[in-house]
Amino acid sequence: MSRAYVSAVARRAWLRGSIASIAIASASSLGCRSKPAEQAPDGTMLTPYLGIGEILAEDQLDGVAQLGAQLVIASEGHGDEPGVAEMLAAAGRIGGANISTARLAFRKLSEGMIAWLAAHPDQRAGLLLVHCPMAFTNEGAYWVQRSGQLFNPYEGAMMLRCGAKLAWSDHRRGAPPAGDVTLEGMDE
Repeated sequence: MSRAYVSAVARRAWLRGSIASIAIASASSLGCRSKPAEQAPDGTMLTPYLGIGEILAEDQLDGVAQLGAQLVIASEGHGDEPGVAEMLAAAGRIGGANISTARLAFRKLSEGMIAWLAAHPDQRAGLLLVHCPMAFTNEGAYWVQRSGQLFNPYEGAMMLRCGAKLAWSDHRRGAPPAGDVTLEGMDE
């Protein structure tokens, strides 16, 4: 076992412990509501990720750190899978002091989740891939959400229903989606 590998494992363990401590402190001081953050963890990475997106779409932060910690714990044993390292790096910043920082971390978290879902297509049932071209001063950003009405985690109430529902094959990391897309929610 190389020294670099042992060091990486130690850093990952420290990150998990730090995130769990932050989540517990945040949950107790903020009095989390009974939305996604209070649901019992199901051991998947997908459930806390979706919960984070729902909270950000409500222009809130309550419970985001707790869900980030749940995602980190759920990632154990998946460290070598596509997108997981990126999700772990973002989960460490998701409970930041302000919503702008949380949304930036969620963009990175989303790219990791999309990479993970690309490798696990059986996990996509009931999910949508969505892109908002106006997020982050028109840089655009992707996210994954449950099927149904759009809830934009990057713009919140300002543009809650704005986004383009995409085919999974339309995702292009760091670039607008491939093909023609129809933007929804602009007339609401």
